[in-house]
Amino acid sequence: MMGTDMRAPHRQPRAAGRGFSLLEILLVVAIVSIVVGAVLTQVEQVEQRATAEQGKVDDFQQARDLLDQVLRDTHQMGYPNIRNFDPTAIAFASPQVNDYRLAVGLVKLSATQLEFQGDVSGTGTVSVVSYAVNGDGTCANCIERAQVAKVTGDPVTGQPDVADSYSLAVQNVQNTTSVFTAYDSSGNPIALPIDIDANPTVIPTVRVIQINLTIESPTITDPKTGRPLEADIGGRVQVVDCSMGSTGLTSTTGISLTCQ
Repeated sequence: MMGTDMRAPHRQPRAAGRGFSLLEILLVVAIVSIVVGAVLTQVEQVEQRATAEQGKVDDFQQARDLLDQVLRDTHQMGYPNIRNFDPTAIAFASPQVNDYRLAVGLVKLSATQLEFQGDVSGTGTVSVVSYAVNGDGTCANCIERAQVAKVTGDPVTGQPDVADSYSLAVQNVQNTTSVFTAYDSSGNPIALPIDIDANPTVIPTVRVIQINLTIESPTITDPKTGRPLEADIGGRVQVVDCSMGSTGLTSTTGISLTCQ
């Protein structure tokens, strides 16, 4: 009887672990670099877009603030007027449109300037308020606001020079030659410019003042087109003041206002 062979079965030696080749490592690095680069590009574009949109929002808000300011100011246009006084007890200047205590309402309007008189500060003092493109002559693409106290004198030629009182209201305006337009009560456009001296019967017919602004910042561009971002905004001011334009407040029967 043959003896049992107790020797362990022969096994093939395990192959040694095989590492990545240099080519494989370079390929993986290249793929990862491409993916990371694409992600970073997208992140950068998002950041650029966010910055651009924030700039556009800032420009839009700046323009909106201007419109709100104009609206608040024009609510006081033509106030106080003769109705707030006893004309038999007060000696007003002659003509009464010149008196520093009386606001004549709309003074002048052109495509680039809006000027009127009213108590915009709520103190009873009549102010001359002006909104103008490049009002102080140093900012060609700006709309600026000026406010000075009215003095006794002609509404157009006899008031203090507002040039030194202008302050920035909105900048980067592109439509600098066509900011303001005007319409009468029937919606018909009124030819500009007009002022209370040269056009005393036209001034009281202004019932709507349209303000249009195109803002374009040269330092903020669209990341896709490379063009400066634009913000367009417009608003309408309803003119409801008691204008002294057509009558100068005096008539054969006494005091007269266009709002009567």
